[in-house]
Amino acid sequence: MPPPLRELAAFAGRSDETLSEKVGAAGNRISRRDALYGLLRREQAIVASGESSSRSEVSRILDFAQAAYGDLVGILVGRDDRLLDSARDGDWSLRDVMRHAMAVELRYAAQVEYSAARAESDPVAIPPGLLPCDRLSPPEPEFAHSRDGLLLDLLELLGKARAGSDVRLAKVPDSALARPSLWGTMNLDVRMRLHQIAAHLTETTIQVEKIVGGVGELRATLRRCCLTRGMHERWSPEKERDVLDESYRRLTA
Repeated sequence: MPPPLRELAAFAGRSDETLSEKVGAAGNRISRRDALYGLLRREQAIVASGESSSRSEVSRILDFAQAAYGDLVGILVGRDDRLLDSARDGDWSLRDVMRHAMAVELRYAAQVEYSAARAESDPVAIPPGLLPCDRLSPPEPEFAHSRDGLLLDLLELLGKARAGSDVRLAKVPDSALARPSLWGTMNLDVRMRLHQIAAHLTETTIQVEKIVGGVGELRATLRRCCLTRGMHERWSPEKERDVLDESYRRLTA
């Protein structure tokens, strides 16, 4: 998951004036704005380190998906829970959009795995019986709480779906990336099918931003921190992430 959700939820709802408040020990106090950008630099430094250089292309593609999820967390964390069922984009409530994102995440993982592992004699299109759910509703009972949960609950459920995709697709070899696949009726290879996971989450975030409205400086900066965390959280050392998370907790206290 991105930086500690519950602490960020309380912080993200504050006004931009909060960024001017001083934090830190006496003699070394800085604004929350400077502290937050300091955390962003530290997140970026991990991404830029050489630790990911030996990872597979499949894993590096999935980093974009986790970053897109982090951006979605950044736009929603700390919002009013009532928006889930009251705010809409046409016929779609915010809850509908989030449930659709979960369902698509699970379906895409199944489709990529099938395309990468199918026998040459198997059809290119995945058999419907291998899909975990329809495109609008994630499977139950595992995701049943998406029907009545609060915003943090839905963010955590989408994070659970994301984590499941990464585990499921970790065994896909780079040698399978050029194999044929389908996105609806469009011919793609497995590589582009993988990239579609992040692309759909980005599309979801844009739709969500239309529903919930624009952001100020504080939330915009938090979004970048959450997005950047996604670029490394699947492979960076847990100890480094724990140290960063404690810094977020101190900043938002």
